[in-house]
Amino acid sequence: MEFFGWFGGATVVEIFFNTFLDVVPRWVAFAGGMALYGVVSVVRRLRRPKPLPSPKAQPRGLPAPVGPLFGRDAEVAEVTGRAREHRTVVVRGVAGIGTSALAVAAGWALVPDPERQHYVDLRGQNRSSPESRRSVAERVLRTLGRPLETATSLEEAAREVAAALRNPGHLLLLDNVSRWRQVGWLPRDVPESMIIIAGALDADADDPLPGDVAVVRLGPLEPADGVALLRSMVPDAWIEADPAATRELAVRFLGIPETAVGIGRWLVDNPMVPIATLVTDLAEQGAHDLALQRVLGMRVARMNAAARRLLALLAHAPVAELGIDEIVALTGRPERDAARAMEELCRHGLVDKVRESRYRVTDAARPAVRAPEGRERAAWQDLAEHLADRADYFVERLPAKDARDWFALEDRTLLQMLGGYRPDRGKGGPLWRIADALEMWFAFEQRIEERWETSLALAQAASDLGNQAVQATAELRLCLIALMLGDPGAAERHLGRAERLLTDPDSWPAQMHLARAVTLLARGDEYAAVESSLVRYGQALPGGDVTGRAVLRLDMAVLHVRWGQVCDSQGRKKEARHLYEGAEDLLMRALGGAASAGDTHVEAHVREVLALVHRYQGQEDEALDGWARAAELYERSGDGSGRLRCQVHRAAALPEKRHGEAAELLRSALRRLPPTGVTTALANLHLARVSPASAPERRAAGLTALKPWDGLSEPLQVTELRRRLERLPSGS
Repeated sequence: MEFFGWFGGATVVEIFFNTFLDVVPRWVAFAGGMALYGVVSVVRRLRRPKPLPSPKAQPRGLPAPVGPLFGRDAEVAEVTGRAREHRTVVVRGVAGIGTSALAVAAGWALVPDPERQHYVDLRGQNRSSPESRRSVAERVLRTLGRPLETATSLEEAAREVAAALRNPGHLLLLDNVSRWRQVGWLPRDVPESMIIIAGALDADADDPLPGDVAVVRLGPLEPADGVALLRSMVPDAWIEADPAATRELAVRFLGIPETAVGIGRWLVDNPMVPIATLVTDLAEQGAHDLALQRVLGMRVARMNAAARRLLALLAHAPVAELGIDEIVALTGRPERDAARAMEELCRHGLVDKVRESRYRVTDAARPAVRAPEGRERAAWQDLAEHLADRADYFVERLPAKDARDWFALEDRTLLQMLGGYRPDRGKGGPLWRIADALEMWFAFEQRIEERWETSLALAQAASDLGNQAVQATAELRLCLIALMLGDPGAAERHLGRAERLLTDPDSWPAQMHLARAVTLLARGDEYAAVESSLVRYGQALPGGDVTGRAVLRLDMAVLHVRWGQVCDSQGRKKEARHLYEGAEDLLMRALGGAASAGDTHVEAHVREVLALVHRYQGQEDEALDGWARAAELYERSGDGSGRLRCQVHRAAALPEKRHGEAAELLRSALRRLPPTGVTTALANLHLARVSPASAPERRAAGLTALKPWDGLSEPLQVTELRRRLERLPSGS
């Protein structure tokens, strides 16, 4: 796909370093700002005419309990008792031991009302890598109906979880947890509700369970309980036919409930095979923990070729879980036949049916089938095409609820497909479409870390498949995201890679010139080079692009302001005033363009900068009103970062008698701002001014926010900001 055509998958991306500093000279007050836009029709369809409500908690009641749990009454009682006493309890055990079943049973005993149950299954789409802490935080917040933007800070996410669980009698169950680090950020004391954490929580010297956590460890079943479990599945006569063989089977192989169930299923399907024969066959395999794999392997060996092919496609697919429509795409079978085949595989214990009617091959069954080769891999291309088609459809429907629900369920599937599937060269189109849709979705949800992850995966996929145009687009996206994260060094590296991939500057798309202008401005005060890049941006804009012209005027206004600041610092007040007046004129024209294009997001940017110009001109009331209006527009366009910037602007401009209000605004913003960047540093400096007792802490946090500029050239504004922070009390 051509570079020009699909760069448009990048949504509105904005880079702003621009909070007013009440305590420093005016030339440092505006640390620069640019708006970067991928302008295409898909972006236009994401305009939102009014604020979207906070997400409501989706129904996430506990799965139906598995019963009876043979030999687990004491453990269920222990879990419920510790949960009531400590409010948070860990249920820990090796794979197959029954941690999930026991945790679910305890959850139902503790909170029988499904409306007060919240369940999160943390098995991800990448079989070899557990879900990250941030991904876990997002899934928990979504389940509880809390704002996803708070996942940028695990401390803030923990506060949101605690707030959601303040309603008495609620239960949050996190199932299939691999590592403590995934969930260690959760609040530990929720007096009104309870949290159960269940999974292997594998021992890790670098990630131990804290000593103060209440833990219930599950051991193997007693032989009598293993026999009781087996007896629930097969006729008594089979068991009693050879008591000695049954006893040996129980002692050696029935301690793990999952293995016991697998053996019971096998015996039901092979009624003519004596238990003694099965014991001999299993014993020949050696290791007891491979008994289930042996049983499942014998079952797979007796399946027909079509069933084995289906299982192989599922077991070695690039993603771990698939819905029935995705299985239809993968196999080419009618939905009814595919559903029937999956139910049969579930009955044999080869596949688990997980929540939202999704299927995943059990870990024990995967070694029993070989990876498909040759033409079989074409099925994965069919799956990629299907996912790309669905993503295209739903991204155009945003912000409709069905689109949000679909992406909430499938975004990790799409991301894993992008990172884990490599088709033949020349067939990467579905991956590029998936990357576009993810960029749109993650921008819509303000999930900047996932945007970064998506662009990294896209860059690697494009490099692997030899598509330089797509790789350049991915690098350009990474450049813009790095600027949003306050890392100008990384931005320059990614921009350099994009420029090397697209060697002819005369053929660069408009967004490349704009990205270069912003990166230059973030790295220093090369105003002539910035102006040259903006001129080339304007020349590269397609005719009739009203939004692009508005962005150009906005960015030229920013450049006027930066020049005006320098003039101010040098005592050239008259020249500075003319530059500010010129910026105001450009901004008013940009405002008209944004209004005629119906672009709420560009209008928000323009009003934010216009308010700053009004502040420089001494028009305090107009500035405060402008930021309030800009914040409202940012809210409507779904830009939490812009809203936070306006929040910091307003706090900085409030008079001394309202310092308490300013401090609260700044603390609230800092909980959600990224740890690095000029806006974060400025917010810390402002907070030190209005709350002097916090000055040592704010000094350290502010200087940390500027670390990305260490060892780099930097704008004079950053240098002055660093100097002001260093003058704060250090507390040492």
